[in-house]
Amino acid sequence: MDLHAHLVDEHPHAVIIGQDGETLFFEMDCPICSEHVKQPLRKRASMLEGYEREIRMVAFDLLLYHVQEKHG
Repeated sequence: MDLHAHLVDEHPHAVIIGQDGETLFFEMDCPICSEHVKQPLRKRASMLEGYEREIRMVAFDLLLYHVQEKHG
């Protein structure tokens, strides 16, 4: 969890949290292979405030799985 916290606190710009109407999504690129991931979120756009950190935690978790699987 320390690695996740470091990534979220030191590299928040790596995860883009966006909104398309009322649908939220996050997107990011792998820094090694530049594979792009865009994933919709189940939260409503009106609920975004207060969830940015948790969304980034999930995104970085997926990135770590990707790095381990594809680059480990």
